Amino acid sequence: MSGRVLLLGSIVGLMSAGCVSTSSVLEVGRDTYSVSATADGLRTAAAARESAYEAGRQKCKADGKRLQMVRESSERTRMNIDTTINVTFRCLAESDADYERMDIRSAPTMVIEDRRR
Repeated sequence: MSGRVLLLGSIVGLMSAGCVSTSSVLEVGRDTYSVSATADGLRTAAAARESAYEAGRQKCKADGKRLQMVRESSERTRMNIDTTINVTFRCLAESDADYERMDIRSAPTMVIEDRRR
């Protein structure tokens, strides 16, 4: 009986763990890359975000550089169950003039269009 309980507990534990799937890091421009991570419905968007940034950080570290975020977006995917985080970033040397402290602001949630002529 205890063997069945242990097996059932293990299966339930694995099913509830969920997973995060991270894409390959893609070069999209000079020193500029993109990576996406998707968390299934059992994992949080924060787990996907952490995975995407870690993949980017590892890419930059392999080049002896530092990650600087350019843009981040999130979207609900697979029937609104999963969350996908898309990160565009640059790999820059600390001595690079473009490597500077970021002034990160949230993107507007509402756009107002003025149609007056």
